[in-house]
Amino acid sequence: MDGSVESRRASLSTLRRLIFSSSVPWERQRARFAAATSATPVAAGVVRDTVRVGLLSVETLTPPDVVGDRAIVYVHGGGYCIGSPAMGRALGSFLAVTLRATFYGLDYRLAPEHPAPAAVRDVTTLLAHVAGREVVGLADSAGAGALVAALATGAAPVGALALVSPWLDPLRPYDDDLAERDPLLSIGWLEACARAYARGVHDELVSPLHASWAGLAPTVVVGAEDDLTAPDAAALAARELPGVMVRTWPGLWHDFALALGQTPEAAEAAEVIARHFAEVMGWRRVEATGW
Repeated sequence: MDGSVESRRASLSTLRRLIFSSSVPWERQRARFAAATSATPVAAGVVRDTVRVGLLSVETLTPPDVVGDRAIVYVHGGGYCIGSPAMGRALGSFLAVTLRATFYGLDYRLAPEHPAPAAVRDVTTLLAHVAGREVVGLADSAGAGALVAALATGAAPVGALALVSPWLDPLRPYDDDLAERDPLLSIGWLEACARAYARGVHDELVSPLHASWAGLAPTVVVGAEDDLTAPDAAALAARELPGVMVRTWPGLWHDFALALGQTPEAAEAAEVIARHFAEVMGWRRVEATGW
């Protein structure tokens, strides 16, 4: 591995110790993670704002030349217990500029205060708000689970989907070998998040890996080998569902694709997502510079 990857692994291990740890209270995890992601950059010329959709807060990223009513709905990860739309700003602003679309990052209600299916209901609310536009869906980790669960249970549809390191079956057993290789996530933290969100419920709203994906939009999955959630992407690939393409990057970790500008692999993954959206939706792209 090159030096940039090793350096990134070291910094992620620090985040695992200070934030992604079951020994750290939720409120402290949230505060530390908010501080770590607050400076996430957006592409030049993109305007960041916050709007209300009912009782929900939604972060918007608007490039200077939006075409028609193109929209990217983003649902962040964080084990359903921490996180915010700031996680997707770098990738989201790249896609907004490249695809000339408005980005909508959902700040959904978090567990344990709001267990399942609160996140799914909040995703459903945002999808209803943008219904009728040209909409694609982007989500990472737990956000991917919430987005797929919402779509599989009747939310307003999207035209295409991209799922980054999807966490689609939170209550499954975890692999000790993967835990040694993933620099960010731990088994203890994922299990704590699953308990806080699922509260013992194991149905398709919590574990949409087992839902019928019939009728879902064409989907690209961005996975990584050294990722505790990798078995979910692998299980999805094994189902050989029509319209679902799974890409896995060797030697990379959970949510690597969100770190646009930090590794060449993140740039490659961003290009895969942009190309997928453009091809499925028939959107003409422009080139985004500075990444």
